[in-house]
Amino acid sequence: MEALQTLLSNLLSLGVAVVLFLSSLLGSYTTQDIPVSITPKVEAPVAPAPTSTIASSTPTSKPNTPAVKPKPAAHTAAKSIASTTLPAVPPPAPVAALDPTLLNTQTRAALVNILCLTQSSAVHPISASGVFVDIRGVILTNAHVGQFFLLKDYPFAGNVDCTIRTGSPAQPLYHATLLYLPPAWVTTNASQLTAQQAMGTGENDYAFLLVTSTTDPAGILPSSFPALPMTAQEPALNESALLAAYPAGFLDGITIEKNLYITSAYAIVKELFTFGTGNDVDLVSIGGTIVSQGGSSGGAVVRASDGKLQGIIATATSADTTAGRDLRAITLAHINRSLATYGKGGIADLLSQDLVAAAAKFNTEVAPGEKAQLVQALQHP
Repeated sequence: MEALQTLLSNLLSLGVAVVLFLSSLLGSYTTQDIPVSITPKVEAPVAPAPTSTIASSTPTSKPNTPAVKPKPAAHTAAKSIASTTLPAVPPPAPVAALDPTLLNTQTRAALVNILCLTQSSAVHPISASGVFVDIRGVILTNAHVGQFFLLKDYPFAGNVDCTIRTGSPAQPLYHATLLYLPPAWVTTNASQLTAQQAMGTGENDYAFLLVTSTTDPAGILPSSFPALPMTAQEPALNESALLAAYPAGFLDGITIEKNLYITSAYAIVKELFTFGTGNDVDLVSIGGTIVSQGGSSGGAVVRASDGKLQGIIATATSADTTAGRDLRAITLAHINRSLATYGKGGIADLLSQDLVAAAAKFNTEVAPGEKAQLVQALQHP
């Protein structure tokens, strides 16, 4: 009997050792900065798939997450078309292909957290993500994030204070202004600003920001920012991508302000969607990962084969766990087409301008009209 007990004890010890060994392997595989051991929960009522919620969060955990209804593409594989490579202007150092460590390091370096705090309840605070796409300080994020820059002086001057933060944990470093936000997105979605379950498609859901100053009054802007190269080549099914963002879906306001970390994970393109009637790939499904949380909106979707930014995170379907949520991203190909449609030529043309002059022109000629639509929606929900 003693021999049997000894054998069982040894087998139990071996089982524990195996579990610990496998856990250590999983821990080394994940690219999180901090361990996550929480029971996932639904933060707010959301519609079932294929409707999905925009992956942005608020420090007060209040829902600020419009939903989308992407239309399935008319094809089951990426259409074979000529690709257009859009490097940052001037181009950043190339990312070594198929080097996961360098890919992860450079992607994280280009990532930013956009934290918008408010003094009144007229506008809710948010935390979201973005990525540098030009070494002169241009950040690409979502329009549903960029709209808070339009509301900085509503209902009184300085009510909304948006800060650009970098690092892990995120540290406030810069102030920024809008370089471009599609008027078409505001026209379509202004009424959703106050909706608890806002609805939308995700179409034209992008915005470009330009860093203007440091948070330190005596600080000096760097001579260049760690931007990622871009590509307008449409994603293909089963293509591997690195996702990186500042998810905050399970965090409280204090933690978001003081201890918000970057999370990154590998995923594959699972499904293709279009907003039109043709075969353009405007939106892709990239499955469920730890990044599938509020706060990830505007996060990077980087093609693993060459390190080029191919899209930004926009939405996620509803599920009880992050693994069960289907994360979705709008493609740079869609953004490129959208800019061309609205007379901006494309991403390369937008970035080829005098950026300071272009931002000033946008904020003088276009932003006031967009703000008026948002204010109208806030005052007459």
